[in-house]
Amino acid sequence: MRKKLLLVTMLAVLPATAGEVGLLIDKQVGKAQTATTFSTRKYDAVSPTGFGIRGGFDVLDLKVAALQLNATWHNKTTGDLTYGGQKFGELENQYWAAGAMVNWKLLVNVGAGVEYRSEKLTFRPNTGASTDSTLGRPWARVNVGFSIPTPVVSPFFLFEVAAPLSKKDTTSSPKDLTDALAPQVQIGIYGGIRF
Repeated sequence: MRKKLLLVTMLAVLPATAGEVGLLIDKQVGKAQTATTFSTRKYDAVSPTGFGIRGGFDVLDLKVAALQLNATWHNKTTGDLTYGGQKFGELENQYWAAGAMVNWKLLVNVGAGVEYRSEKLTFRPNTGASTDSTLGRPWARVNVGFSIPTPVVSPFFLFEVAAPLSKKDTTSSPKDLTDALAPQVQIGIYGGIRF
């Protein structure tokens, strides 16, 4: 709760002349994993769809390019955890992120950056106890799109791809399996307004 309050406070005190706010709609793609010690099942990749809210402000604006600090809150997504075509449970994922990005404002907008994500994962089997895990990882993001310059605000639309810079593939315990099933790629559409 304190992290959400900090994010909202940061966004509320930003200057209203050099920033953006937007909505991210995405697909998170995981990787199939085999539980090694406590089970012999090979779980299929979990690939839920979700949305997030992002805000950012430019700390350096050169008109053609800008350095931006940003923060994202992503809602809880739930994906079925299956093996052999049968549902075994669910994997939930929710995260908040803070990072920096360089945006080039040419005919086509292009951006590249990094962020730190704190991912809250919950593995809920059909039977047995749930496993909760918090995973902190750095991610890299790139996007490409366009904006519509207007006198007051500029609407923008971007195609975005993100991937973690570190991955866990150990599956020797339920917590390790939960971490290994975390998203490996995120593909989405990000749109909003710049002011």
